[in-house]
Amino acid sequence: MLIKDDKDSLENLKLFVEDWAGPVLPEYGLQEEEVPSYFPKPLRDLYLFAGNWPANSRSSRKKSPANGEPAIFQIQDTLMSVENTIRSQGRISFITENQGNWTCEVEEGNDDSPVYCNAAALWDDTVKGHERVCNSLQHFLVTFCLQELMFSSRFVGAIQADLKQELFREQLEPIWLDGYYVFKEPTHSFYLCANKLLIMDYAGLWYASNDESALSLIANRGLVHSL
Repeated sequence: MLIKDDKDSLENLKLFVEDWAGPVLPEYGLQEEEVPSYFPKPLRDLYLFAGNWPANSRSSRKKSPANGEPAIFQIQDTLMSVENTIRSQGRISFITENQGNWTCEVEEGNDDSPVYCNAAALWDDTVKGHERVCNSLQHFLVTFCLQELMFSSRFVGAIQADLKQELFREQLEPIWLDGYYVFKEPTHSFYLCANKLLIMDYAGLWYASNDESALSLIANRGLVHSL
């Protein structure tokens, strides 16, 4: 299921989330009155869909900044709870890095808002504050959510190799290619193998599954390092 980078990408992401993590239940989403009206529509839609969606059994890896166990999009980096978002100077901080080193912001009231991030300040002293890293909030959210869906899966790890089809016993199908995240260039690509092994090509090669038997799809288990 390729998620096309178009006006329907967020809706198609939702379908993939349900295919991967199970059907959405009414209590997994926030209520209309719980999400501020000044949130851009794609961000508002995400909270309404999955603002309370619990993580899988790996949820013990990290606590949510809002207390208790994290939600499905709070395992690696964190989609802030609505209460923890910060509204300042016309922007909303809505995602924070797992060690608090950077945050992402969007423009309030702008459904077509770009995404701004200050991650580059970690390695470039000339960067001051937040800079535009993605022209589309909807595109950014697909990349972010797929990354978090990976790390919230029951079985997660790294493959010590570059991406090649011969690493897998069945054909890789693209899910989301050349996704923008906190850099001003595409960094994330995602693939699915036999509908039960999710692969992320970003800063190395990563695998995830909710079914332990899916690990047999990796041809050389000696290359696998589980988290």
